[in-house]
Amino acid sequence: MLRAYEAAYSGDTAKSIELTLQLNNTGVDQTIAFRAKALAINSLVVNRRYLEAFTYLEQIINQVSKIEQPLAREQGLLVTAMMYRYVERYEQTIEYTEQIEGEKLRETAICAAKQLRLDALSSAGMTERFLQELDSGLDYCERRGEILWANLIRTYKGKYLLKTGEWQKAKDFMSQYREQAVSSLYPRLIAEFDIILAEANYALGHLNEARDYASRVIASRAGDNVIFPKVTALKILFQLEKDNANYQQALDYHEQYTAAFTAYMDDKSAQQMAYHTAHSEILAQNQKIALLDKDNQLLQLAQEKLKHQATSNQLLIVALAMLVLGLALMAYRSLQARQRFKALAEYDDLTAISNRYHFSVSAKDALNLCQKGQLPAALIVFDLDHFKQINDQYGHAAGDWALRQTVDTCRNFMRNNDVFGRIGGEEFAILLPGCQSDKAHLLADICRDAIKNIDTAASGYEFKLTASFGVTSAELSGYHLTKLIEDADTAMYQAKQQGRNKVQFFQG
Repeated sequence: MLRAYEAAYSGDTAKSIELTLQLNNTGVDQTIAFRAKALAINSLVVNRRYLEAFTYLEQIINQVSKIEQPLAREQGLLVTAMMYRYVERYEQTIEYTEQIEGEKLRETAICAAKQLRLDALSSAGMTERFLQELDSGLDYCERRGEILWANLIRTYKGKYLLKTGEWQKAKDFMSQYREQAVSSLYPRLIAEFDIILAEANYALGHLNEARDYASRVIASRAGDNVIFPKVTALKILFQLEKDNANYQQALDYHEQYTAAFTAYMDDKSAQQMAYHTAHSEILAQNQKIALLDKDNQLLQLAQEKLKHQATSNQLLIVALAMLVLGLALMAYRSLQARQRFKALAEYDDLTAISNRYHFSVSAKDALNLCQKGQLPAALIVFDLDHFKQINDQYGHAAGDWALRQTVDTCRNFMRNNDVFGRIGGEEFAILLPGCQSDKAHLLADICRDAIKNIDTAASGYEFKLTASFGVTSAELSGYHLTKLIEDADTAMYQAKQQGRNKVQFFQG
């Protein structure tokens, strides 16, 4: 176990994983095995082996109630809170961090829990509670000498100041503690400080300082471009070169930014998929175990009855068993039929995404949540250019192929909670809860470019496939779906009038 810790802290995560997995396979003490799983999760995440990490997480969650050793419980609860934060399960993150504080574990663990909870509150848009806990959490960690956690909390305060447009305050606050952050030798923390300073300086018009801090983030050892500070740094460098009319350099940075943003979204999607896969597998296993237990109980009851009943009673049991089996079969077939009818009623049979009715229901629910939580939202509407010509010239089979390819292509760039639907023959809509308008515009442009680059030869014909996009946001159009679709449609038709294969943002 000590060798596994040594390997993890020295950066040799592959060796750490090997040692921790050995500890799980040798029948060692339950507490040691539990801690090994918790340590393995951290190393697996660093290596982006998310499915294995979330599989171990499910085991940690099921076992933590049986662990009494405080250090082991602390490790298990912290890694659980951290992993739920990765997949944006903010309520669970908050619940586990509150449990850590309630158990009065080590002060280091309590500081880590406060930092994770503030991160979750900020990301979930729970601003009022975030502000209530921000200063007290920072003060708690400072007074106990937990400088690393205190500085991580400071990054959330800096981001909040940026969000509220207090750029000079953000710059002064982060500058005051930057040397302290650098002395920690923690690359990710330094990158978070530098990207806030880059954004604040850019907003204040201090362009040389903005360039310097953004360049430091790019050169940082804090992972690759999958981390969001590096994505933001590339965006700032692109904007600086664009402002200076250095268009070739601006184009280079924009291409790097687009690639980094796509990689970041792909990584987040991989985390979400791994979480759901591992969670589903554990549920299936638990259900299987429960069914086996029920089967064993039924067998024992049947054996006892067989010992005390005559032949007539045995025949009665058989008849009852057949009746139960028949009822179960009828219930199963009824369930299957309901599921089939539900799918037919809610999903488009050609593209397997929501039809117009189901899209409207799901989108309205998401918009209501965004409005209640004062979260941003955006809507993209697009349709394929000259689609009727494709059907007329190459046949409806080619047209159907083009629709399916378009949906599969655009899905690659969406988050788990985005609502995607086919609302017309060749017209589609994407609702983006919690998404700012600039990111929605970028996603639309990424989808537009990806559709343009679809190789249509696989359909049996070669033809040009493009789409025109209209984008609007709740900030402009409000939280009513009808109005959002109407404004996005207006922008889309403006894109068509401008020559098609374009993205147009609604101007109000």
